[in-house]
Amino acid sequence: MKKKKKEKSYDDDPVYYCKRCLSLNIKTIPYTKDQDYCEDCSTTDIGVTSIEEWNKMYEAKYGHPYIVKRELKWPYWC
Repeated sequence: MKKKKKEKSYDDDPVYYCKRCLSLNIKTIPYTKDQDYCEDCSTTDIGVTSIEEWNKMYEAKYGHPYIVKRELKWPYWC
C-alpha cells in the first residue's frame, strides 16, 4: 500500500516580520551570522510567527487585513 504524500501548505512556513512596521521585507546583513534587518524601516527587531497571526497583527495596526482569502470562481477574472 502506498502512502499518500501530504501536500505542503505554504501557510505552514514561518514568517519573518519587522516588529516595528510589520513589513515582510526582511534581509540578512552580509557577513554576519543570523543578523536580519527590515529593508523598509532599517530596524533589527525581527519576529517570527505564522502567516495567520501576522495577518491579524497587520489588521490590528493598519485597520484592514493584508491577505484577503476568497474563492476563485470560473471564470476567475470576473
